[in-house]
Amino acid sequence: MKTIRLAGALSVALLTLGSLAGCAAVYPEIGTKTRKLSSDVALDPPPPDDLRWIKFLSARVPAKTRDGRSWSQAVGKLPDPYAKLLINDEEVLRTDPQSETLEPTWPGGPRGNFRVTPADKLRVEVWDSNAISDAPIGVRDFRATEDVVLGDRIRLDLPGGGEVVLAFERAHAMFGLGMWFELRTDQAFVTRMLEGSPAERSGVLPGDEIVEIRGKKVKAMSGDEVRSQLGAIPMEGLPVTLRHEDGSLLQVTLKEGPIYPPFSQFGVVD
Repeated sequence: MKTIRLAGALSVALLTLGSLAGCAAVYPEIGTKTRKLSSDVALDPPPPDDLRWIKFLSARVPAKTRDGRSWSQAVGKLPDPYAKLLINDEEVLRTDPQSETLEPTWPGGPRGNFRVTPADKLRVEVWDSNAISDAPIGVRDFRATEDVVLGDRIRLDLPGGGEVVLAFERAHAMFGLGMWFELRTDQAFVTRMLEGSPAERSGVLPGDEIVEIRGKKVKAMSGDEVRSQLGAIPMEGLPVTLRHEDGSLLQVTLKEGPIYPPFSQFGVVD
């Protein structure tokens, strides 16, 4: 009986080891530094024309609900308004509710760079947050045409005397290389890049193997050395050799620069 139990335990152990051996190795992804842009750095290249920094700045909620009642009559208190922005019917931005106010400003609300052109269909919705069912306050469809965008603001009227104001500025910049990589046993590979980043502009592609850094073979470098080199790009740039997935080589000097990361890739940009 003991032999059978031992044999069973050994079989389980062997199956477990076999399963582990069959699993693909997982390597942690490491990002190069991306930081706020200092005021003395020239924006080269400048922000793309179709990328805009958007944030809900404020709103004025009508004094009465859509059915003509005061808020105290309808819900017993002032509303808890929040706002949504949709681009081509896809929700891209939503504030948190602000408690009991007719003039929300949503401090600390989400903001960032969004790709939008005058041809895109935009929609702003303002809602009253409710524990049972959120209620619409006002909706406005529009396009970001010259007659709607005044300076770097969009001011929209809502039914019933309401209003919403959005910041609509040229894309805000970050600074860095905008690249992620992974370290394997004696290799390093590019995993992804921020859209429009200096790394992407230099011709680097996801999946590229980093073969040499400063003329030294990556195979002869420790993981810490590779991480250190890519984590502190000098002002004059970092010479690297990369091998594309088709086997061709790219020799390039990686330099940090302005990045205009879209919200979908990077999140909040101030």
